[in-house]
Amino acid sequence: MNPVKKEVKLNKAKFWIGTQGILFCEFYNIETYLTLEQDTLKKYEVAVLELLQGRSAPFIIDVRDNQGNLSTSAAKFFANSLIFKKARIYEAFVVNSLKTKLLINSYKRIYEPRIPYKIFNDFDEALAHSINAKQIYDASN
Repeated sequence: MNPVKKEVKLNKAKFWIGTQGILFCEFYNIETYLTLEQDTLKKYEVAVLELLQGRSAPFIIDVRDNQGNLSTSAAKFFANSLIFKKARIYEAFVVNSLKTKLLINSYKRIYEPRIPYKIFNDFDEALAHSINAKQIYDASN
């Protein structure tokens, strides 16, 4: 499916770079009472920096079956982090619930409207879009 170059696991998340140069983020929090906080996002930022080594890439963010929420401070941090800003050229979110889709759309509208994104129900479609985004980015740089 997608050979892995390197992988980092933190808390309820896994990050890796595929051979296509795409950063994959998989979240597996099934507890509805948990909120993703800024201190956890700082750890994720370190993982992304380590994996990308200063490069930029499309992100595929898989939040299927994910529960919980994102704190306001975490949302602002993710939107304004210089590392995340430099790292993300495109975001493909993979979801399987309306609640998660609404959360992502709200986040993007309020906190981070600059990075292009699309929400998918199918992982393979998200991957195809991300590969295309990478090719367009690489051709323009």
